[in-house]
Amino acid sequence: MSSDHSAQRSSQPIADLQIATAAFVAGAGWLFSIHALAELPPLLFLGSRFVIAGLLIGLMAKFTTFADIAKAVRLLLPGAFAFAVAMMAWIFGLKHTTNPGVAAFISSTGNLLVPVFGLLLFGWPVGKRLWISIAVALAGMALLFLGPGARVEAAHIYFAVSALLWAASIALVKRNSMEVGAVAAAAIQLVVSGVVILAVSLLAEDMPTAVPSVEVWGWYLASILISTCLRFVLQFRGQQMISAARASVIMCCEPVWVLLFTLAFLGTPLSLSQILGCAVILLAMVCQVTLPSKSPA
Repeated sequence: MSSDHSAQRSSQPIADLQIATAAFVAGAGWLFSIHALAELPPLLFLGSRFVIAGLLIGLMAKFTTFADIAKAVRLLLPGAFAFAVAMMAWIFGLKHTTNPGVAAFISSTGNLLVPVFGLLLFGWPVGKRLWISIAVALAGMALLFLGPGARVEAAHIYFAVSALLWAASIALVKRNSMEVGAVAAAAIQLVVSGVVILAVSLLAEDMPTAVPSVEVWGWYLASILISTCLRFVLQFRGQQMISAARASVIMCCEPVWVLLFTLAFLGTPLSLSQILGCAVILLAMVCQVTLPSKSPA
């Protein structure tokens, strides 16, 4: 038992780095998606991106038989379906939001709620220190969203729904990904959810009448290779080595990166409340990473 605990501690810095890198890449992915959506239908873009990325990741998975694949799909199907609906809500919100930075903070509440869904669905224990970190991060989000000049958009509802379903999907995948493997879990999650999203796209969207520009193809490829393939492999691997709560707090860096990227590349201004909100969420993340917790959740 002690050897398992020491092994987990030794792998924790590596897992923290993987999750932190995934948060950075995920933040960049918002920028990629915003540019790609200029000429591509939202669901077609998202579904095809996930299917292609999932197939590329699947080349690294170690499946021996089709029976193994079928078993993995069966285990991950509930999480993949929740993920598909979550991402459809997210892409519609992104298409209509006027402030991607605020939207990113609303979406990031899904990461904070992963251990809560784990507690509700599977009885995962959550230590007091983790609850404190989550509460501090939520206070930072309140500062960002409730500050001067903030206003409620219809898109915020999409992001709130996406956050809830995202949290449920991560909890479901974490429960079964140890048996399947991180790479295989990422591949199956993306392919299955991508197929679901493409099916909805065929029913609900008009296909583009013109070939997208070279610039949009570049953003599309960046979305597949960087913000999907790289992000989900790193995130799933990291989540296997550390608790869901710890990973969730580290992923709170994602909206901070989104704010910085939108400020630098889209000219979206930062208000004082947004700056304070970013600082408080960073404080929550640093406290959770530097202060050890005895909770396995």
